[in-house]
Amino acid sequence: MNILHETILKHPQQNIEKYTLENSQGYSVSFLNLGGTITSIMAPDKNGTFENVVLAYDHAEQYLENPYYLGALIGRVAGRIQDAQLGPYKLEANEGEHQLHGGPHGFHSVYWNVRTEKRDDAAVAVLTHFSRDGEGGYPGSLDVQVTYTLDCDNTFTIDYEARSDKDTWLSLTNHAYFNLSADSGRDVLGHALQLNAEGIAEMDEDQLPTGKWIPVKDTPFDLKTGKLVREAAESDNRHIINAGNGYDHLFLLEQRDLNQIIVQEEESGRKMTVQTSEPAAVIYTANKMDTVHPLKAEQAKGPYAAICIETQRIPESLLVPGLPTHKLAAHEAYRSRTSFTFGLV
Repeated sequence: MNILHETILKHPQQNIEKYTLENSQGYSVSFLNLGGTITSIMAPDKNGTFENVVLAYDHAEQYLENPYYLGALIGRVAGRIQDAQLGPYKLEANEGEHQLHGGPHGFHSVYWNVRTEKRDDAAVAVLTHFSRDGEGGYPGSLDVQVTYTLDCDNTFTIDYEARSDKDTWLSLTNHAYFNLSADSGRDVLGHALQLNAEGIAEMDEDQLPTGKWIPVKDTPFDLKTGKLVREAAESDNRHIINAGNGYDHLFLLEQRDLNQIIVQEEESGRKMTVQTSEPAAVIYTANKMDTVHPLKAEQAKGPYAAICIETQRIPESLLVPGLPTHKLAAHEAYRSRTSFTFGLV
């Protein structure tokens, strides 16, 4: 196991530091102190060629704005909040009247404190941040710790822990965009996606939840046996069309000890297995991604450039009895785990 550290951009506010976790098989995960942003996950194809399987910007300066939230930690609450309002609290809006991914000063934009630890069986980085009471409009002083672990079994795990001194709302995730065809320039229409879901959250024209769940049976959202992303993109299902001809939906996962999502791409031979303790995940196939903000030259660009898997809690408007929502009681421990295991089809 090995851990590398370098300064990639000197900045008057704070330097951007890059950390790289490496295992003995050649797999590696690189991330920044800015936003805890994952910039690279190196994994081999069927020929043994290691390439970056997450989208990355072409220049370090682009991470100061990061309009796509590429690879960033998201908080306090992932997703859209209608009218930027939670209970009596008015939040900072950043998508018209609504709030998206924690607002303009969300966790994607903060500099996290980082400490690293090299173990015999894993390379570990612990990221911490203190979010003061009222930050972004949210109540409660919040201590957050996110742990990145790359082990010898080629599994990258993200552990989230937090605690607030007041009742608040919290739903943390990571916004990495995956493309298992890596530097080929191919989009993800040929990627197969498999997951066990009971339903999806119905969305209105602004992609805000209506409060209803739609059963997945006999729809393009039934992925229990796997479907190519192309099948969704070409569907005439109105919920697919409304999202920009693809997935941008909250899936209610079948409840198990660890819920599982599988992504694979035949041509490269790569396979990624995602396991999560969370009850739901937004699957986004970059339907509305533009080409204004340059990505790495070899990577796919524009619509369907990648798949984002945002594991998270359930909004109160979609409350399901017995499952964790994004409401967090004062002094209650918030814990969540999502892991990504890389292998071959």
